[in-house]
Amino acid sequence: MKFVCGAIRVMEIMKLKILFLAGLLLLLPALPVFAAFDKKPEFRWQQLYRSDFNREDHYLYSNRFSAAFNLRNKEEKGFLKLEPFFEIRRNINKDLWERKELGLEIGKDIVKWLYVGQIIQKGWMHEDFRNYADYEKRDYTESETRLLIKHDLISNKYIKLNGFAFSEFTYDFDEGAGTRNELAVGLTAPLSKYIEAEINWRHIDRIHFYDSDTAEASLTLIF
Repeated sequence: MKFVCGAIRVMEIMKLKILFLAGLLLLLPALPVFAAFDKKPEFRWQQLYRSDFNREDHYLYSNRFSAAFNLRNKEEKGFLKLEPFFEIRRNINKDLWERKELGLEIGKDIVKWLYVGQIIQKGWMHEDFRNYADYEKRDYTESETRLLIKHDLISNKYIKLNGFAFSEFTYDFDEGAGTRNELAVGLTAPLSKYIEAEINWRHIDRIHFYDSDTAEASLTLIF
């Protein structure tokens, strides 16, 4: 009974994802009528280091390139964000490029402190994620649903510090199942107009396999 309920829940989540994505695709052609893109997109290059507390051989380094196109309505308020991205991740201990991902994130700030995003991505994987030593090489298509809560902790003339927490659920279209549920809390600090630093703790629940608790630190260049 528990398995059946779980399967039904995954199917319901999948239906909601499909409806959400279909609605966005239908909405995109009409967006120019109601809103306009900022003239200049925001380009970001993030370099991130991740240390896994559960696996000594899983020290990762990743590069993520993205371009955020912001849509604004007639009142010059944020309407929607479109962010294509490319990410590549390397296992430093094993000298292995584990993942490469190419995708698009569509999101919106519902209120000042709450962001909701939907990501569709194509990935290429060469990772020992099942039994710690068995490598699997394949490509896949995923969707990720992200809920992000953020808050200004310190903001004055000398320092600005922001706190955040997010939940991210990943569904693998090729496997027809949810594969990851991730939770994170952390801090971000703009070091200048063009540089942003971040540290966080993340829990990764690989739904059918092992879990990870990780510490992450990143530096993002903004153009």
